[in-house]
Amino acid sequence: MFVKSLKLLGFRNYIEAAIEFNQPKTIIIGKNAQGKTNLLEVIQILSHVKSRRASRDSDLVHFDLGEAIIHATAERNQEELEIALLIRRSGKRTLKINEISHKPNELLHHIFSVSFMVDDIEIINGSPSRRRDWLDSVIAQLDFGYKDKLTKFEKILAQRNSFFKELVEAGSYYYRDLNTSQQDQLMVWDELYIAAANDVTGLRANFIMELEPIAARYYSEISGSDTVLALDYMGMQIDQEALEEVRARDFARGYSNVGPHRDELKFLLNGSLASSFASQGERRSITLAIKLAELELHKTKHGEYPILLLDDVLAELDEDRQDYLLESVNPQTQVIITTTHIGKHLEKWSENAQIMEIEAGRVMGTSSEATLCYDIA
Repeated sequence: MFVKSLKLLGFRNYIEAAIEFNQPKTIIIGKNAQGKTNLLEVIQILSHVKSRRASRDSDLVHFDLGEAIIHATAERNQEELEIALLIRRSGKRTLKINEISHKPNELLHHIFSVSFMVDDIEIINGSPSRRRDWLDSVIAQLDFGYKDKLTKFEKILAQRNSFFKELVEAGSYYYRDLNTSQQDQLMVWDELYIAAANDVTGLRANFIMELEPIAARYYSEISGSDTVLALDYMGMQIDQEALEEVRARDFARGYSNVGPHRDELKFLLNGSLASSFASQGERRSITLAIKLAELELHKTKHGEYPILLLDDVLAELDEDRQDYLLESVNPQTQVIITTTHIGKHLEKWSENAQIMEIEAGRVMGTSSEATLCYDIA
């Protein structure tokens, strides 16, 4: 997997930019708030459809313009790929892949990437929803059917919750308050919900089962100790009995209280919860280990390594972890690193690397001509 070029019009603080990637290793240098992370965000959008940093498409468009265009050329499994994506402030998108129009969500599964960002330690420290979001984004790249199953579950969850809300608003606070028609309708929703929930939970559990031994191996090598990293996915297959056990809570709260949207993932070191007992360095080691494990799973699933995006993350790692990360990445992997300066940790690695400098949304030393080769609108 290799991104060869990016052309941007009106994306974030880039009015126009054209970038060619000609080495497996690219170092992007710039002060804070100049647009380094925005470039990585472009590749994240091409990989995941949505941005990790923006809740609305309007946030992705330059404040002086009404729309943004991303044009990328890439090579995947020795096949050429050309993607053009038009992002409007309204949220409506237009997508062309190899000059053929596609639905915007069909962007998924063409370009693959793994990101290691400063805030990724929140996978360990943060809320259960942060961990679920990470699970969903990674699995969606690895399993081509996962996104559809997750979307189906989320729609059924919303409809089931709406049904509970309607019942409560009508004065039905307990199952015994329902008439026969309402009981039958709830049974239908239960059956749909169980099937959709178990599809998602099963795929998550399989992913954790594949990821855990790889991440544990990397953690052992990073830490240089016999401390064992384990991942405990708390999701479970549900049935009608499980739903009936929480029925009173569902009515009381007006929403579904068991299912993938409530599942938890725990990271354990020698059986102790990492978020509570691990040091900051140990938590960073866990994060590094799972990111390297993601790379390996991509190689297994897709036959080649994804693009590795490292956003100012080296400054957050000590020298040993910096060296381990840079030395562990397979030479076949395209790596794009952002940094404020090439310090000691990057001096040796920067040999044979392409180095770019960004200032105020301009990639210095490159062409600013970013006109698309065909009309996307």
